[in-house]
Amino acid sequence: MKDKMNINRACRYYLRKDKDFILNLLLFTLISLGFIFLLYKGMFDSRGNDYIVLMLYVLMLGISLIMSNSMVVNLTVKDKVNKRIEFILSSGINIKDVIKAYAIEMWRLSSIVPFILFFLSYVLYDYKIEFKWIVGVFVTMIGMTYFEILFFNLISLSRKNFKFFKNIVFFGTTILIYMIGTFSAKILSLIEKSNLNLIYIILGINIGLALIFAIFSMKDLSKINNESVINKEGSWS
Repeated sequence: MKDKMNINRACRYYLRKDKDFILNLLLFTLISLGFIFLLYKGMFDSRGNDYIVLMLYVLMLGISLIMSNSMVVNLTVKDKVNKRIEFILSSGINIKDVIKAYAIEMWRLSSIVPFILFFLSYVLYDYKIEFKWIVGVFVTMIGMTYFEILFFNLISLSRKNFKFFKNIVFFGTTILIYMIGTFSAKILSLIEKSNLNLIYIILGINIGLALIFAIFSMKDLSKINNESVINKEGSWS
């Protein structure tokens, strides 16, 4: 138990000092405050409630994914490339405890800005829907992102080309957010024509992805061991 707590503290200390994390935190906080300011001024009112909900969801999800995936690369991947993970495991610590500690700390830190965005948006804007649905969107989203972070931590240890892995993670996440934002009007139009509820769709996506990531994470977590991680070679080329 003491070893697990030490891993958590060490992980939290390292990430808080990481320049990429600090930069992302400041950048996304400013973006979130800008969105909140425009929302408060009524700049999006003409586009309707569903548009605002979708944009809030995309922002929260995008910020959480970009920040967490950046931390996976800057901590887990670098630990493997620099052989630091082997040093940690040589002290008798189980790799499963390391991965769980990394995942929970990354999840906590990547949820800071989305929570600020969620809280301020609800305080300053009338969503015209029950509070429980907005909370449901936020809770299921951060639940899903935890299992996504755990999954990416696990698969990062089995990659051979870490630079390629970093690029796929970053650009894949960025393109997804860009596509949703660009085609938001068409997405909402299709939902309206199909007489579907945007909140139910978002909840379904969050829960469905959470189950998928959880299943694959638990499967990989049951197979991983210290020896398999130490014997796996990888490079930054």
